[in-house]
Amino acid sequence: MHHQLTNVTYLVIFKLVDKCGYMTVNPVDWNIFSVKQSGKQWIVDLAWKTCTCNKFQMDMFPYSYVLVVARDRNLDFTSLCADYYKRQTLIDAYSIPIMSVGHPSSWVVPADITERVVLNPLSKRQTGHPNGRRHVSSSERTTTQSCKRCGKADHNSRRYSNPPLINDGLSRVVPQEYRCKCSICYSVGHNKQTCPKKDATEV
Repeated sequence: MHHQLTNVTYLVIFKLVDKCGYMTVNPVDWNIFSVKQSGKQWIVDLAWKTCTCNKFQMDMFPYSYVLVVARDRNLDFTSLCADYYKRQTLIDAYSIPIMSVGHPSSWVVPADITERVVLNPLSKRQTGHPNGRRHVSSSERTTTQSCKRCGKADHNSRRYSNPPLINDGLSRVVPQEYRCKCSICYSVGHNKQTCPKKDATEV
């Protein structure tokens, strides 16, 4: 009886039912079922209204894994939804009269309230530049930036200043892939600021 649910809830369930066609349901017992799709498996418990995806018990809403079980057992999915998704709960939430506060010029404020002076809190700002980074907790995983060319963590590939040298017999030269290239003409030996074709591209 989907008329007990709100219109938005019914539309969401209708879209989720379309995804149930490629799922298979295998009963474990009277209340527990195994749902499989594309090599993945979920365990749905209708008695405790839980699922291994944790969405069913957190949102208290039947997702596609639960809907396919309800369809296989010919169950009413309305009983699997919490009261938050039902139409009567929405009506009761707005049944309480809401009194408008009106414009501030029409407010009647007692004299003892208007005479009160509220000062700013007595707090002193810490000296120095404020920290732009947040404090990482001990449980979070910290990542360090490293260079893709040499593997060191004190710089990145754009700031790499120690490229490998090749001994060609006469002198030691920097390989072609490590040299600075111009972003305008893609030539080696200068950048876009000193490129001879810079004026032609700006025109």
